[in-house]
Amino acid sequence: MMDSPTALHQLGRFIFLFQHTEAALTELLTLLADADDEFIRILVNELEYTKRVKTTGVLFARFLDIRRGRYDEEKKVFRELMSELLKLGERRNEMVHSKYWMWTNVEGASGLIRENSVLRASKGVRESTEEELLPEAFELDCGRISMALQSLEKFRLKIIDWVHPNEPA
Repeated sequence: MMDSPTALHQLGRFIFLFQHTEAALTELLTLLADADDEFIRILVNELEYTKRVKTTGVLFARFLDIRRGRYDEEKKVFRELMSELLKLGERRNEMVHSKYWMWTNVEGASGLIRENSVLRASKGVRESTEEELLPEAFELDCGRISMALQSLEKFRLKIIDWVHPNEPA
């Protein structure tokens, strides 16, 4: 019988899923460019995550604009997906650039305390935030990434169909 995942396990799961999201974005960029895969991967390797998301959004809109037909709904849904991916990137940055301590709550459940601080130069202060993370606290973040990955896969399949409409999947 497998033990319940720990907060450390869940943190690792979140990072793992996020890496798959980055790979899925690279795959979409490669399909949209319809060029040499290695060439695109070399270029994409130089893009930080936020720029990769924005580039994917722009390329997708351009990709649809050069096709005949109305794709307003696809563009809208894709923009919403890119917006969600940007928010997930912010959450990933919070997670990766934080300090962690093991913690046990008053009920005896083990988790992590996450502390993050940012400098607010305009205010002349360092702001610190703290978050108590039990293993289940990661379910929302991991669920959001999983849903984004499913949406990216749906768009990947659509793009393949648009690029190669007469080839079997």
